[in-house]
Amino acid sequence: MGLLMISETINDICKVSHSFSNEEKEFIVQFAFKTSDKELTNKLIDELVESVDETDSIRIMEKYSVMYDVKPTWVSQIENLLVSIEMYRIQEQKAITRLSEVLGAYGIDVSEDEVRTADSESIKAKIAESQRETEEQEEEEADKKSVESEPRCTLREPVL
Repeated sequence: MGLLMISETINDICKVSHSFSNEEKEFIVQFAFKTSDKELTNKLIDELVESVDETDSIRIMEKYSVMYDVKPTWVSQIENLLVSIEMYRIQEQKAITRLSEVLGAYGIDVSEDEVRTADSESIKAKIAESQRETEEQEEEEADKKSVESEPRCTLREPVL
């Protein structure tokens, strides 16, 4: 439940037109993970959006930090690592999706699964192969155009 909550919270943060500081973003995600309370997390986001300055946002974060249990430091460290791993996983997924879209736009058919599982050399080989095919097609088209544009010499027999 916690990792799903992180993903939803990150989406909620992105939807808001407020520019959160890195500390605020981290606190919001940590709070969402530790409490798993969507409604309370949304309330926290709303209050941070309405905060006037850094002092106000610090006060709000202190107020909300009291709401979750104090745990041993090792538990907090593990939770922090899990949150970081999930955030990196989300960024990796976005990067893979974007790379697949860009390659597709250039006519290189590579699925997200292929990008995820293949090594970079095989993807480079596909790109090089696609580039060679494109160059060959362009050369063929240029040859056809040059043949079509050449004047044709026809000899006509005299009519008797």
